[in-house]
Amino acid sequence: MRAAILAAVLVFTYPGVAPAVVRVPLPNECSDRNALLDMAFDARLAAIEFYYKGLIQGLADKNKKVCLEAHVVMDDRFAVINKAYALMAKDCLPIDVAARLAAQEVCP
Repeated sequence: MRAAILAAVLVFTYPGVAPAVVRVPLPNECSDRNALLDMAFDARLAAIEFYYKGLIQGLADKNKKVCLEAHVVMDDRFAVINKAYALMAKDCLPIDVAARLAAQEVCP
């Protein structure tokens, strides 16, 4: 009898489980650019450089890997990294597309 009363009390007094509402904005076409603009300029270039380092580590083609290491990571002028940043800022390209376009002329 106690169990039935307890069950009835719980059923009628418990407000129920409210579904959790989590709203996550969908990434728009300029999300990479907007995220970079929230950082200091040096941090922007470092973020693009880290992307290139990860890209280079994942490459299977040894010749392309050596070429990108020499022209992107070892370059003191940051020519390819600056070009990738300019493409992201100007054309709202995602970082992967901008990085590949910027390195396309250097390492075909």
